Amino acid sequence: MHVSERLLQLYADTNATTRTKLQDVIKQNLGDGKSLSMSFEELTGTTLESLPTEEKSGADFAAWIKDGKKDATFLPYYVSLLEMHEDVLNKEATVPQSAPIDKTTVKKTPIVEKASGSASEPTVVETQKTEERATAAKPRYTPEIPVPSRAERAKYQRTIEPARPRRKSGKWIGVLFLLALLIGGGYIGYPYVMDLLEPKQEAKVVEETPKPDPEPVVQEPETNYVWLASKNVNLVSEPNGTTVTYIGDIGDRYEILKEQDEHVEVNLDGTTAWVPLDSVTTEWPTRDLTDSALLDWVNTNLNNDWLGEAIPDFFAMNEAALTETIGAPYGRETDALNDYAFYNGGFFVIQQDKVHAIDWTNTQTTREAFSPLGEPVLETDDAVVYESETYSLRLFEGTNGQTRVRLTEK
Repeated sequence: MHVSERLLQLYADTNATTRTKLQDVIKQNLGDGKSLSMSFEELTGTTLESLPTEEKSGADFAAWIKDGKKDATFLPYYVSLLEMHEDVLNKEATVPQSAPIDKTTVKKTPIVEKASGSASEPTVVETQKTEERATAAKPRYTPEIPVPSRAERAKYQRTIEPARPRRKSGKWIGVLFLLALLIGGGYIGYPYVMDLLEPKQEAKVVEETPKPDPEPVVQEPETNYVWLASKNVNLVSEPNGTTVTYIGDIGDRYEILKEQDEHVEVNLDGTTAWVPLDSVTTEWPTRDLTDSALLDWVNTNLNNDWLGEAIPDFFAMNEAALTETIGAPYGRETDALNDYAFYNGGFFVIQQDKVHAIDWTNTQTTREAFSPLGEPVLETDDAVVYESETYSLRLFEGTNGQTRVRLTEK
């Protein structure tokens, strides 16, 4: 069983109080930093060679829990301890806790204050001497040429004579100009006046019926999709990266954004991730399975006592309506795409505050029980997918014989 599937199974089998106690023990053991393999051996008394020797601190573990368990380094370490939580917590309870003795001796050093005296320096007052400016008397202006007397200036003044009246010849020029303007205007305007006096023939206007414009053809952009072709596929933050953004299941469909380095970037409802091309398929067959036949199989072959309502009604609920209908879940988890609400018997996958899928855990259902539904859409060694027009029904087989069944609204 994949480590992520083991984590979901363990969250369905343990309560939140137990998980919180275990997380506190792990943070206390890691402290300022030690390798995960050494920490696992100290907590359990056993060794696990598959764990990395990279040192991690309690703060790193707390950040990993808060970040949604995206980093794959802590995942096998935490899942293995969660599987052995009873041994870890019992061992922690038997270890005596002794208060550390503070042997640090604080030596008081006398503080020597140095008196610093500041010598007063004499103030030098510099006085500037004011230069005396010699004031010399300005000489009077003496013209080069003597100014003539009033009698002499009178000789050069002209006698002002009264103005002569203007001649009246300008009136005749104005009359002649007006006559020329009238004659020229009549010559130019004669054709227009005659055109106005002649009767006009009304032109017949033939109205043509306008042809309707053809309706524009709206071409919807083609959207390309891929489907995951195997169980538990790691969707990473960059091509060939190690940071896991989301773990997808077989049959999940995603919109393609672009392709690069043998990976394809897909849309995760507000964020993006990269998935290897060898884990997806672009061809998804269809079958003639009806919704009623698929729901009849679910009601017949699965234990629905913990639900108490008709299966299709849950896909119209948000989380508040779900809690009001069957009560509050005993645990919740969140990742980059979904919220998970755990109940005794299974859990709900909530996407954008709406029930997206229902999972039945520990079903012991084999793939032979699906044979009445006909040929599956996709089948691998550890999973099988059936689809109708509205729903997708999937079986996930674990290595320990336990199986999980998921019903998803497409």
